[in-house]
Amino acid sequence: MYNTATETAYRRELKEKILRVATALFHRYGIRRVKMDDIANDLKISKRTLYEIYSNKEKLLLEVMRNDKLVESRRMEGFDRPGSNVINIVIEVCKYRIEEFSQINPLFFEDIHKYPELLAHVRKLHEQRESDVLAFMQRGIDEGLFLPDINYGIVRTLTNASQQAIMNLYLYKKYDVTELAHVAILLFIRGFCTPEGVRQLDEQLESLAWIKSGR
Repeated sequence: MYNTATETAYRRELKEKILRVATALFHRYGIRRVKMDDIANDLKISKRTLYEIYSNKEKLLLEVMRNDKLVESRRMEGFDRPGSNVINIVIEVCKYRIEEFSQINPLFFEDIHKYPELLAHVRKLHEQRESDVLAFMQRGIDEGLFLPDINYGIVRTLTNASQQAIMNLYLYKKYDVTELAHVAILLFIRGFCTPEGVRQLDEQLESLAWIKSGR
């Protein structure tokens, strides 16, 4: 007798394996360099089986991006521990981004722009994140660490422009990622901190210096 439950469990397990292997390959080599054949060969399955689970490469990429976002969200939630404030979280997020860039081939981020559906998904995620960022700014004000009389809409516009410049000008190839992060914090965080915010930020920036020195 045909066991649908067994078939469904197998398919779910196979889908998870495909996602895990595809994520590792895309992160290591970039998107364009990895073919569906490469993923199938790594998993020792037929290309036909792979296409039965993911009908095309872009569908698989979208799933990789969604999973990356889920992993990121879980990590971010962990940064907001009891007793932490916005300065603590900024430093933890910065460390996470440095770690992420050290483990993912920059070609992965560059190649996203060559896939319209994927790029649209990334932009949608960015738009959804804006309300969370502005709420975070308000939290900093409430904690007495961010200045209250600042147009944070302008701050976000300038911050987004700088992030695009880093990618479009390939600054991550020219400069150390930790150094880029350090300068970005000085420009876009320290500038709207209160004196107490500046004191705490300067104190915690020492941890980034440790990352750069490799200690």
